[in-house]
Amino acid sequence: MGKKSPEDELNCGACGYDTCHEHAVAIYKGLAENEMCLPYSIDRLKDTVRELACSNEQLANTQEALMHSERLASMGQLAAGVAHEVNNPLGVVLMYAHMLLEEAGDNNVAREDLKMIVEQADRCKKIVSRLLHFARQNKVVLQSANLASLVRKTLRSFPMPENVQCRVEIQADDTQASIDIDQIAQVLVNLITNAVDAMPEGGRLTVAISGDPEKLVFAVSDSGIGISRENIGKVFEPFFTTKQIGKGTGLGLAVTYGIVKMHRGNITVESNADPAKGAVGTTFTVTLPRHNQDE
Repeated sequence: MGKKSPEDELNCGACGYDTCHEHAVAIYKGLAENEMCLPYSIDRLKDTVRELACSNEQLANTQEALMHSERLASMGQLAAGVAHEVNNPLGVVLMYAHMLLEEAGDNNVAREDLKMIVEQADRCKKIVSRLLHFARQNKVVLQSANLASLVRKTLRSFPMPENVQCRVEIQADDTQASIDIDQIAQVLVNLITNAVDAMPEGGRLTVAISGDPEKLVFAVSDSGIGISRENIGKVFEPFFTTKQIGKGTGLGLAVTYGIVKMHRGNITVESNADPAKGAVGTTFTVTLPRHNQDE
């Protein structure tokens, strides 16, 4: 009846027996059921409620992940079709715009207009390129790599603003894992770029690496403006961005999410945009298995 010590014996009489001991003897003899004990039934009911709540939460998380994966798959197919159709005519526009710009000479009015055409066409070209890259994220090429070395190499090649202080924290003795080096480098670049963009006035950028024998974790944190509560659930959706027009396409985090999931990993985000609730800033945490099943 779940009674491990004399203190658990309430002897309430709700079961029809004078004492819990008598009830237990009756159960042993097959004359009674343990469900007749009201405290026992209540405790079992509480355990069942807790298990159901946990199961519901896991189911909700799984459904959300599945819906997000379906959206990414649909967006990938759409992106591939649109990008291929737009790429060729856009290349023609860009080529002729460059030719006209070279022929413009000293005609400043026409030259400024042509510069605008070239700049915007170049931007469209980059968006199309990212669309194709987003659509082609369908496999990983795994090899053993040192994540700490990859992080340092990525930071050295990144054009870090002077007003941003960068720090790497290694909290694991072993930072070796089976990853697709190019794709994880892209994840790092995307997260670092977003962190720097979130700190227009400067701040602190931290990349922390930790882990255990089964998984490796790296977190990219910034002291920037943070993400509002209403937007934090949308950050991994394709084409969603809070940046100014011309500053972002909204594909960086969607691609990042896809890469991490293809590594059978997980990515989460924590952020605070309200100074009244504490230090503002954002942390993206990526968890990767050290040894992938595909090996």
